[in-house]
Amino acid sequence: MVVNNERGQTVVEYILLLAVAMSLIVTFYRSATFQRFFGTQGELGRLYKLDSEWGYRHASMSGRATESNQRKSSAEDHASYYNAEKSQTHFFGPSDPYQ
Repeated sequence: MVVNNERGQTVVEYILLLAVAMSLIVTFYRSATFQRFFGTQGELGRLYKLDSEWGYRHASMSGRATESNQRKSSAEDHASYYNAEKSQTHFFGPSDPYQ
């Protein structure tokens, strides 16, 4: 009498498939291309840092200016104070002067 018991074959196949998938993921993760974009000093992290600093400083994520425009000393030149497109400040005040 011959008994064909294949109860553990599926588990073994899934373990082997997981091992192959993990080896591909580790190979991709350690590649130079991945590290250049997502690594410790990667391009994506650097751009995210610059955008976050700009958004924190200017209270806006849009209208990011060049580095030379970021260093102006006048308050009217600061993007979070003065809106050049509408020629007005972002602040509001009373419509009539205080008596």
